[in-house]
Order: sequence, then C-alpha cells, then structure tokens
Amino acid sequence: MAEVRLINNLKGILCYKNIQLLDFEIKNRELIRFKDLNEGKYFPPELALYGISYGNINEFFERRTMKEGCMFYREYLQAIGMDKFDFDKYIQIHNGHNNLDLYWIKFEDFGAKKFEDLMW
Repeated sequence: MAEVRLINNLKGILCYKNIQLLDFEIKNRELIRFKDLNEGKYFPPELALYGISYGNINEFFERRTMKEGCMFYREYLQAIGMDKFDFDKYIQIHNGHNNLDLYWIKFEDFGAKKFEDLMW
C-alpha cells in the first residue's frame, strides 16, 4: 500500500538560506494562513509558477522526500526515529531541507534557527 503524502498540520517560515520567504500554517490539510515575506523572490518553482496553495506547498515537500521503496528506505526511517512514514514528522525532522537546494523551514519551537544549523 502506498504511503499517503499529505501534510496534515504544519506551521513555519519557508526560507531560502537565511532569507525568510513565506510564513504559513496548514491545519487539517488546509492552508489557513500565509504571508509572503519577500515579494515572491526566491520562491521554489511550485510556488513561483503556480501560486501559493495547499496543493503546491504539499507538492514542494513531496518532491523533497525519500520515495517509498528506495534502497534502505525502512532502515532510514528507523534511523530518524520513525516506525512508519509520517509526512509532517518527516518534514519537521529535516526542517524541510533535503541537501539538494537551499530551502528549509524555520519552526517556532524546535529545529534549526538559521541555515548554517542545517549543515551536517
């Protein structure tokens, strides 16, 4: 059975390096609040081309996650403390970062507070 990759509840600030781009909140799979903090500059393609919506934010993060069935997938989930895939938790554990670009999420109460904290 394929894993569901839908953000349920997520609140934070999307950043590019240390530039804050978008303050947003998703609650019960609905984008309930967002504020463009940088006039659309540096937005990832899903948001720059297609606009700010729940679907586009979800697609952006879905593209950034390890795919089910890839080599060592289960071992990786266990290594980061997950028995089964939880999209919200996965994004939080990684601060929304995937090491292939400079985007990440700054959360209010946990995780990295500046881009340099993400470098492993």
